[in-house]
Amino acid sequence: MKRNIGRLTSLVLAATIMAASVAGCGGSKGAASSNGSTAAASSAAESASAAPETEPVAASSTLGNKALSVGYSVSIDSLTCFRSNTGRNAPYLINLFESLAILSPASGEMEPWAAKSWETKDGGYTYSVEIWDNITDSEGHKITASDVVWYINTAVEKALMPNFGKVESVTKTGDYTFDVKLTTNIVGAFEALLFDTKIISEEAYKASSDEFATKAVTTSAYECTEFTPGNSIGFTRRDDYWQTDIEALPECVRPLVKELNYSIITEASQLGIALETGTIQLGIDVDSSTGAQFVGNDQFVVNLTDGQQGWEMFFSGADSRVVAEDQNLRQAICYAIDAQGLITGLCSGYGTQMWDVCPPDRIGFLEKWKNEPYYEYDADKAKELLAASSYNGETLTILCSSSTFVSRLAQMIQNYLQAVGIKAELYSVDMALLTSIRLDGTKYDMFLNTIGGTYLPDHWSIRYDPAAYETGDATSRHDNELAELLYKTWTVDGFTDENIDEVHNYIKESAIAYGLVNPQSFTIWRGDAGLVKEVRGGLTNFVNPAACQFTE
Repeated sequence: MKRNIGRLTSLVLAATIMAASVAGCGGSKGAASSNGSTAAASSAAESASAAPETEPVAASSTLGNKALSVGYSVSIDSLTCFRSNTGRNAPYLINLFESLAILSPASGEMEPWAAKSWETKDGGYTYSVEIWDNITDSEGHKITASDVVWYINTAVEKALMPNFGKVESVTKTGDYTFDVKLTTNIVGAFEALLFDTKIISEEAYKASSDEFATKAVTTSAYECTEFTPGNSIGFTRRDDYWQTDIEALPECVRPLVKELNYSIITEASQLGIALETGTIQLGIDVDSSTGAQFVGNDQFVVNLTDGQQGWEMFFSGADSRVVAEDQNLRQAICYAIDAQGLITGLCSGYGTQMWDVCPPDRIGFLEKWKNEPYYEYDADKAKELLAASSYNGETLTILCSSSTFVSRLAQMIQNYLQAVGIKAELYSVDMALLTSIRLDGTKYDMFLNTIGGTYLPDHWSIRYDPAAYETGDATSRHDNELAELLYKTWTVDGFTDENIDEVHNYIKESAIAYGLVNPQSFTIWRGDAGLVKEVRGGLTNFVNPAACQFTE
């Protein structure tokens, strides 16, 4: 079975939902909740500035001379290609490393990038992959199948990403071909591997004094010319880029912009000031409290999309934590949290509630869940469940990142819990520490996080598979009953509404995780940036500034 696109051909059409605002269109899908909590968000979104009225623009392959300054809130502390899922969706990583393939919102499919094609003949357990035969990096190293085989094997050994834990073997079959054998044919496993496999030279990596921590040698159309951890990252387009036929690339990764300079601005108000003063021309994933200030201002283009990840609360499964075996306590916590309050207080009305731990754009999400009860705020119910629990006044720990939005989210949850008689303390840490302890359920009672992916089994396998990590699932839980339900959904034949619904109901009723709020995503352009067409790509559908089109 030949596959130049993905194994989700019939399912991935749903991913076009994620592309609702490509080509510079503003507005929101405005999904209505069962209690009408998104009415304010819908009306507010309708007033957002739309992109300039232009004639439809064909996919461009013209390399421009634009230098673009971009603001974004999430930083990385190293340029390494071997990283965990934390931060893997940062928009600048598409400019730093190339992958075998990428999910393109323009087509709703996995499109070949460094790979030319792939196929499977055994139902998705083994894939034969061919890469381009002319790939070189910025130092002239020629990339062959040996480099890709080495990369995948190294990623398996490092065990930083659960996707690579599904690789049984990878074997070179020719100078530019190799076979990947998986331990499972779970829906989407191979597609995730295509994106997470970065194209680098084994020789260049081993010659690096710090394993690409401060200087990465890559095959990207851009060379990273400046990197200050936590502050900035800059790129300049290479004159010797290996892919001379730009039209052979997915539209969402075409290097049309000459220079890109990302400023890491973690404070939302400072990001807004940078846009107002012209320090940056584009703000990506701007906090709604700041983004709302630009709505209706004709000096800016404000594009809104529904969030692709949502914020979730995961309860520890470690034996040493009081929440691990106490379903009444976990349910009490869920009922104590006011989703509408989170939307109003955190998102200025630009957000939606959750009906599952995964947001509605995940492939496999069932629309009927929107009409089913999902822990509507009920303080009296929370107190009743708390009284029936084993809770004895202990102070529970909420683990979260130290970013402004998440800290505010944690503080609001802390206040909601206090109102029903639950004590909680915040364990707010930087991204480096969060990455190192996020899988250790002994460090927290509740963990606030977002999980990437484009389909439900991707999220489920990352969080709830008790065989995924040495400590169990991602919260140190060993729930084999849930695992059996998960495994049923992992094959193409088992990915049915009935099986999906079983997993959803189990997670909801056991309250081992809870979907909190799904903020809408603000992309804000200065009007003088000259935007003609906005192009998005990658797993979270962020704008890729490099591929956008501008007036000269």
